[in-house]
Amino acid sequence: MQYIFRRFIQIGSAKKLGQELNEQGYRTKAWTTKKGKVREGSEWNTAHIYRLLNNRIYIGEIAHKDRSYPGEHEGIIHRATWDKVQAILEDNKPVKVSMARTKMVAPLKGVIRCGHCGCAMGPTYARKNGRHYTYYICQKDSKRTVSRCPLKRIPAGDIEQAVIEQLSAVFRTPTLVAKTYFAARDIEQAERERLFKQKAQLEMELSQAREQALELMKPGSDQPGKTEMLTTVNRQAVELSKQLTHVSERCKAYQGNSITEQDVSEAFQNVEGFWEDLFPVERNRLIRLLVDKVEIRETGIDMELRTNGLTTLIAELAGLACEVTERRASR
Repeated sequence: MQYIFRRFIQIGSAKKLGQELNEQGYRTKAWTTKKGKVREGSEWNTAHIYRLLNNRIYIGEIAHKDRSYPGEHEGIIHRATWDKVQAILEDNKPVKVSMARTKMVAPLKGVIRCGHCGCAMGPTYARKNGRHYTYYICQKDSKRTVSRCPLKRIPAGDIEQAVIEQLSAVFRTPTLVAKTYFAARDIEQAERERLFKQKAQLEMELSQAREQALELMKPGSDQPGKTEMLTTVNRQAVELSKQLTHVSERCKAYQGNSITEQDVSEAFQNVEGFWEDLFPVERNRLIRLLVDKVEIRETGIDMELRTNGLTTLIAELAGLACEVTERRASR
């Protein structure tokens, strides 16, 4: 145990340390389950190394709910050694990316798999010359001390483009285009009615706020708390004015620009262009509606589409088609 801590300080790499331990014939500790089953030791991987190096038991402490407390046992690792190891781990720690960010930049997360290792592939990120690059890596291979996966990592843009090209055939199906158009037409009509109703309501509320402000500013008005009331009314009027401006802009997109079946057909004929007009979170949601699994091998890509939930898919596509049409009209 002490050797592992000392050696990690010397080489600073969990992968290299695990590889070294395996080459020297070391194996992880064998253990027995509560049911009496014996689990033999296995080859070291990075997960084993990190778990060991972060185990506070080795410095005589007990961890509980993200806090540590002095234990009743003696530590076998000196505090100075522990601190050096933790400092190296902190320096090596990759930049944390929130779940929201992951979903935005990696639409295939959760559906892409490595066909060689039979495991999920996850996103990883790199920055070079001020540019941000996303890759998908084999999760199982990333934990091995010696890489054995022929894929290693693949550029996210390349594989996502390949998936989009395969989805093109789905988008171009006449039945899907027609059903999407009818659903989109209903969604657009409902949204048009909602927006114009909301616009009329905001105009009425703004008019009332202005009338109230004029009433308060009349010479001789001596209502209690007049100044405070006027401040509140003015603030409400400003907020209502902002909302009205936003809603009015959206209403313009629906004036004389009703979606047509040709619009949907052309959008789906140019899937790449349609895809570029979607927000990242929309791409992510659409992929999950359409794709069950994307399996990557050196020889190519196998993609399995979802065969159920067509109604949900059509409704989603219709909503996205309306959104894209509105965004293009408001540019």
